[in-house]
Amino acid sequence: MTPRQITIVQTQLSTVKSIGKPFAKMLYARLFQLSPDLRTLFAGGSRKDRQLIDTLCTTVNSLQNMDGLKVVIHNVGRHYNDLGVGERHYDFFMQAMLETLEMALGDEFRDEVKAAWLNLLTTLKNTLLEASHYHEIQHPAWGSEVPMALVDQGLRRISACQSMPLKILA
Repeated sequence: MTPRQITIVQTQLSTVKSIGKPFAKMLYARLFQLSPDLRTLFAGGSRKDRQLIDTLCTTVNSLQNMDGLKVVIHNVGRHYNDLGVGERHYDFFMQAMLETLEMALGDEFRDEVKAAWLNLLTTLKNTLLEASHYHEIQHPAWGSEVPMALVDQGLRRISACQSMPLKILA
């Protein structure tokens, strides 16, 4: 993603965050219309709604550390692959996310904003799909902000919606 696209997505995140659980409910409703078989993977009531917003916030706020983020997303992708999630499911998620963003952002969801979100979602999808082909991800040496402890834990214990790189919670 370009620095401009990262800024756009991070700016729009505040609107999504302010909507919160209703945004997640709309997204899941659309996703389950497109792919009812995913309903079993996303059980958990309002917990899954909060988890979606937290994960989205953490992902967007970690875009400056794309290498570290890709390691975490890759490991989440391995887990999803083990559950049978495939490319068509990621395509449905992207469609549901873009439609929900369009409803949430209204007139702000124009060409440049849509392109930025599409680029983010495509990057995430490609990283998740890479996970189905690799057992180990090669990564560069990192600084202290890289979520080493998250590699095996997915995105469960991270601080959400903070304007900083991924941090590990004690």
